[in-house]
Amino acid sequence: MSVVVVDQPSMSPRRTRFVRNWAGRLVAFGEFIDGYDLLVIGAAMLFLRPYFGLTAFQVGVVTAAAFAGTAVGLLVFGDLSDRFGRRVIFMINLVFFVVASIAAAFVQDVWQLVAARFVLGVAVGMDIPTSHAFLAEIAPKSRRGRIAGSLPNLMWLGGAIASVLLALALQPVFGEETWRWLFGLAALPAAAVLLARQFLPESPRWLLAQGRVAEARRVYDTLGLEPPKHETVARRDYRALWSGGALRRLVTVTAFFAIQAFGGAVSTVAGPLIISSLGIGVSNTLYFSLLGYVMGIIAVAAGALLIDRVNRRWLGVWTCLGVFGAGLGIAFTGGDSGAGLVIFWAVYATLTWLGPGVLCWVWSAEAFPTALRGLGSGIAQAATRLAIALNVFLVPTLVQEHGIQVVAWYAFAFVVCAVLVAASPWLATTGVELEEVNEVESGSAVKA
Repeated sequence: MSVVVVDQPSMSPRRTRFVRNWAGRLVAFGEFIDGYDLLVIGAAMLFLRPYFGLTAFQVGVVTAAAFAGTAVGLLVFGDLSDRFGRRVIFMINLVFFVVASIAAAFVQDVWQLVAARFVLGVAVGMDIPTSHAFLAEIAPKSRRGRIAGSLPNLMWLGGAIASVLLALALQPVFGEETWRWLFGLAALPAAAVLLARQFLPESPRWLLAQGRVAEARRVYDTLGLEPPKHETVARRDYRALWSGGALRRLVTVTAFFAIQAFGGAVSTVAGPLIISSLGIGVSNTLYFSLLGYVMGIIAVAAGALLIDRVNRRWLGVWTCLGVFGAGLGIAFTGGDSGAGLVIFWAVYATLTWLGPGVLCWVWSAEAFPTALRGLGSGIAQAATRLAIALNVFLVPTLVQEHGIQVVAWYAFAFVVCAVLVAASPWLATTGVELEEVNEVESGSAVKA
């Protein structure tokens, strides 16, 4: 397939200032929309379940639909963003958001909702690897953890918090129809970001990887960044992901990302399904969900001060073990619905987002060369969304049979993650140039 190469247009001083100040934020704001659209289902399900009289199986299918769609979008569009650039995917994915959000608000039966949520998931899958790659590619090594990990997760959690606050605000007004408004209103920020992203330039590292050096240097000048010293022009070769150190990196980051998400979904999208089993009512369940998100956003903000200063590998090990301990606390004290449940729920969410919830984003951006970054990240993220889909598909049935003790089973995923990180010295990537990380074959070559 031949592609027409369009030179990056020169920018006026006013547009240059706008791009320099807002490029990273506009890209990351896509994660606000992703977080809202994916996690709003947790709050919406509190209204959908009685509205449609859903069975536990149907709850699982509806909740999992968007995550399954996201996996498809990640695999397809992660590769396309490597082929045709980050900017072109930005131009089309938010159109899908707007259409799918409006469609979900007007469905008349369960299977129409499943279809609308699946399409919305595909839109999320378009955005994630593209935004993920772009942020990593414009981030200096001294701030890559904050820009490629903390910033998008702050936005993602901001979207989750917005979904819960909106549910609390709309419930008294719209009652059982609240879910329609939760879905439909998501179209508004998506349309706004779609318009604003028209001003974004192409990723300069992607341009360099295509041999378009002059264009790349203009974008670096626009963004006020120094070009990398070690960037190379590489031919796209899928086989590069399936052998030697590249395969080990792919397996490691994919397994870590997916397994921590399987356990971490307890404090996000699966949270309302679990807490509602205690019979504490819709409003109290939403407040519990809000607690998890608020503690998460505080943890990500605090972690932003650490992630580029400490050994990321050991940060991952110790926070994973801490989450496991908190999960055991939820399982053994949660039945009383007292202070113990509140404390351990807050600790579970805090440690999840202080460590593994952010580190997985950073590592999956660092592990691959520019020519294959979207695809490699897309594979890792696709496995992750399928893991979350499996979690939320199983939760209604498992909670119905075993109650809140199922949290201990999910928390064990973090023990597996701790072992995986401890066995992977190359994950100590703090202060390493982006294009050098994926050339490292052993921890001895990586700065701690």
